[in-house]
Amino acid sequence: MKECVIWTANLDAKKKRREGRKIARRFAIPNVKIEEMVKACRELGIPCRVEVKKYPKSWWEEGGRIVIPKVESKIRLMEKIALKVKKIREQEKSRKKK
Repeated sequence: MKECVIWTANLDAKKKRREGRKIARRFAIPNVKIEEMVKACRELGIPCRVEVKKYPKSWWEEGGRIVIPKVESKIRLMEKIALKVKKIREQEKSRKKK
């Protein structure tokens, strides 16, 4: 089965397209962490493997990448993960307010 690699930079709303963001800014999330991406994959039922590496275009920043099976287009998978991370962040905010 084919796999696709998704870097934290691919989902980061603070990055421009030429800096590595692959999805539309309306889907993207600021300061995404690898742990959030893994949690989103688990909740979506997507098996993932974490690789702690530096994104080549921004090697000085912390980050990493996940490797997931390619069951549909890579862009659609990234959008699903980003939306799930947004929901997870909203749930955590509401828990903290209580």
